[in-house]
Amino acid sequence: MNGIVASIVHSPMRAMLASLDGTVPAELQRAMTTLSCHLMSAQDIAAGVASFEDGALPELLLVTLSREVSCAEVLQVEALIAAARAVHCPVVLSAPMGAVDGFSRDVWAGCETVLVDPGEVDYAGAIGLAAGTRGQLVSDLARDVDSVRLQRLADEVGRIARTLANLSASAPLPTTTVADVQSRFIGEPVLLDAEPTAAEVRGLIRMRRMRERFFDKELLADPAWDMLLDLMAARLERVQVAVSSLCIAACVPPTTALRWIKNMTDAGLFERVSDPDDGRRIFIRLSDASAAAMSRFFGTMRAANEQAI
Repeated sequence: MNGIVASIVHSPMRAMLASLDGTVPAELQRAMTTLSCHLMSAQDIAAGVASFEDGALPELLLVTLSREVSCAEVLQVEALIAAARAVHCPVVLSAPMGAVDGFSRDVWAGCETVLVDPGEVDYAGAIGLAAGTRGQLVSDLARDVDSVRLQRLADEVGRIARTLANLSASAPLPTTTVADVQSRFIGEPVLLDAEPTAAEVRGLIRMRRMRERFFDKELLADPAWDMLLDLMAARLERVQVAVSSLCIAACVPPTTALRWIKNMTDAGLFERVSDPDDGRRIFIRLSDASAAAMSRFFGTMRAANEQAI
């Protein structure tokens, strides 16, 4: 695999794979070979649950879903992940984009990493990160680069959280008094806490997409802000946002978007909520604190007669 120079520094990691039909994706097989990860067994989901009940103790559980899953299959996946977590075995789950909205809260909470339509490099990165709970498995350049990217991601989420927290603090309104001359004009008070309209937020999103007509979108990628805007607009419109929809709004690859969603949720900016009509389906929404901070941000921009983008 391009970019990876691997050398074994510990015994191979013992992994178990569970899929809908017991097959191993070719990309995963190549990644495991490169990382010298030993595959103990490959079986279907139900057999994987039985293996844990029989005392099999892998150091990594790989769950690969090749299609959308039914409610019954989600229950099996939940049981398998619960069995793995009970013995502190990290779980890497891969699935097509169409399946992510059907994952329950327990599935999201139980996985170390969730991959969408992954390639060889995605699998290798996820396995390498999971190996960190066991100790260094390989020494490779690609993993070092991935670690730097993850650190930058964490730093960026922290920066956004601090910015939103600062915006939520009270700000004094400017005085209209100049020396001893009193203004005879009493203007309408600036409401910094007033919510923006959905049209205002959607207009900002359209402006951001317009930039892509002139610049490479990867050059100006800002998935955290794009997702904050999309969720704010959805909150104002009183609509729910599915995980897959939010990934699209982020304008980055799905696996990257999922990492951002996880980090933003861990930071308290996003919340996972169950579908009221189907408790097994998960939606993403802004936390109340984030929504209040977004309102103050738009209010501040409005008061300063500035246009955000």
